[in-house]
Amino acid sequence: MIVLILLFSLFCSPAQAAWHAVQEPTIQEVQEQAVKFLGFDQRGIDGWQKRARWAAAMPRLQVGVQRELRDVVSLNTKDNVSITGGDVFIGPNENAFNQYLNQGTSFEVKAVWSLNELVFSRDSLAVSAERRDWLRERGRVLQVVTEAYFARKRLQSEIKIKTDPLPVREKKKLLLDQANGMLDALTGGWFSQQTK
Repeated sequence: MIVLILLFSLFCSPAQAAWHAVQEPTIQEVQEQAVKFLGFDQRGIDGWQKRARWAAAMPRLQVGVQRELRDVVSLNTKDNVSITGGDVFIGPNENAFNQYLNQGTSFEVKAVWSLNELVFSRDSLAVSAERRDWLRERGRVLQVVTEAYFARKRLQSEIKIKTDPLPVREKKKLLLDQANGMLDALTGGWFSQQTK
């Protein structure tokens, strides 16, 4: 690849050779790729808001099971007393013993709508807070990408200056490699593929 570039530069004017050299991506392209790679796509957050609105219209299902076991015991006692012609007669006691055993299982399914959630949903507040955090984090990522991109550009132009001492040039090369690595990490390897 390097041999082709050298041969091409011999037969072309310096302006043509510079134009045909590796075309580096613009800052907008790098930012778009970083946003895409890191999952800061705007469509995802817009989908949350739509789903939060639909969630308020959907019923909340409640399912219940109740098992009942009841044992009822009742004891009734009656004393018979009769008075006839001056004689008091105490008759036999009447006893009644009753025992009932009730058991049963009931199932219950309910659909509950919270109509107030259609007007104002707590989920909308949660989505709104998440959106603010998401936008703040997205802004931080774009700031890091922008700083690394332009630090890289500045270092590329400074490295071309041959008057710097060797240790300074070596340090600048290391900083350039660091900026390249950061841009590569933020774009999932895309940046290095574009600058080969």
